[in-house]
Amino acid sequence: MVPTNRPSRPVAERFSLISGIVCLGILFSGAISVAQPETFGIKFSPLSTAGKAVTAPDSRYIVSVYQGSGELTGAKWIKGNRVSQLKLAGRNKLTRLCFFTNPSSSGKSAGTWVQGFGTGGSQALRAITDSAILNCRFEKWVTQVGDKVLPLGLLNVSFQKKIPASGTPLIDSKRNIVGLILQPSSRRSAYAIPAQAVHRVPHDIGDHQKLVRGWMGLSLSTESSIPRITRIWPGSPAEKSKLRENDILVKAGSYPTARYPDAVNALFYAIPGESTAIEITRGDKRIATMITPTVQKPGN
Repeated sequence: MVPTNRPSRPVAERFSLISGIVCLGILFSGAISVAQPETFGIKFSPLSTAGKAVTAPDSRYIVSVYQGSGELTGAKWIKGNRVSQLKLAGRNKLTRLCFFTNPSSSGKSAGTWVQGFGTGGSQALRAITDSAILNCRFEKWVTQVGDKVLPLGLLNVSFQKKIPASGTPLIDSKRNIVGLILQPSSRRSAYAIPAQAVHRVPHDIGDHQKLVRGWMGLSLSTESSIPRITRIWPGSPAEKSKLRENDILVKAGSYPTARYPDAVNALFYAIPGESTAIEITRGDKRIATMITPTVQKPGN
């Protein structure tokens, strides 16, 4: 359930990821497909922690997941005896995604990324490591853990045995990349960053070296299971779009928002300066409008 007895707060202030969980088990290996995306081992600097990486949707970058809380200055990309020093292009602490300049002169993508994933039911997937294909299955979206609302929806993926390293790509039956392993959620399951988030973050990497949140100037109630607007900030994009207090957000972009955590996930994908379609209910009326978020206020 959504936490109760808390004051209404701007959505942009309520973000933090769940803490890490130790994984156990033994790898389930299989035959390697020649069409699979190429994965690389990665060692982060300066702590020398390890993970996996793959070419990002924008092939100028290599993307991985950095679980460390300290400074990240760069990384080494390792494939067999080949080692490349990577230059950090940008990091997003919210999602743990980190992007590095691709050292490949061709700039060619190592795999095709879907635009969005996770809207349907359970689906068979495979995790691609350096030496094996691991069978796994997408089970459901996770937008809340206990009373903690996540900053964006994660994929919950079940494995037969051991869970691969953070940054390992997941592919569907068409060999398209649908997400990256974030961290284990239990002995046989893991959370994964969906492909749509990997598309979203590089929007701001070139200009800001980090994710820049879209600010709409509205607050949602944390005391209600539905995303009810409790405040409209004067002069905000929400006010300009004629939204009102007590309106109920039912859709943002392509994301239905039946619950408060759904709305938090949907608003993660709002990009500053780009119009987002919004649908609300006001009494017995359903109203569609457009809203153009701005760069979020400092400190939010």
